[in-house]
Amino acid sequence: MCGFQSQMKKFLLALVSLSLGCSSYDLTTPSQDALTGKWNLTAVNDVSLPYRFSKTSTNTTEILEDILTLTAPNTFSEVTSVRETQNGQVTTRTILDSGTYEFNSYAVSFHFQGTESLGSGTLNGRTMTIITSGIKFTYKKQ
Repeated sequence: MCGFQSQMKKFLLALVSLSLGCSSYDLTTPSQDALTGKWNLTAVNDVSLPYRFSKTSTNTTEILEDILTLTAPNTFSEVTSVRETQNGQVTTRTILDSGTYEFNSYAVSFHFQGTESLGSGTLNGRTMTIITSGIKFTYKKQ
């Protein structure tokens, strides 16, 4: 019976190891390497892009695309494409920003130079959620 229990324990241990290895759940704390790179905005306040940021009776502003590029050890750049419609005239423009960030485990703090605003983010695998000025921005890593 002792040999059977030993074999069963080995089998169960192998099965658990295999299931953890195939799982999408990451048991390790994110590293700086996981954070650096390009991040594409996928949603604002859980609404997919393009996101209508403001609207009046004759004017609208929409976010078409936003890419954050994080570089070690603590800087980032941001490129945002915005479509503005004013009295029927449509224009598209690009807004550039940059700043610094601090990374601690799953939390990221951003300081945007252009707007002098602050943002706090959380990292979960290849998804990063940033809250700034009460707005939730969801990014996916490229």
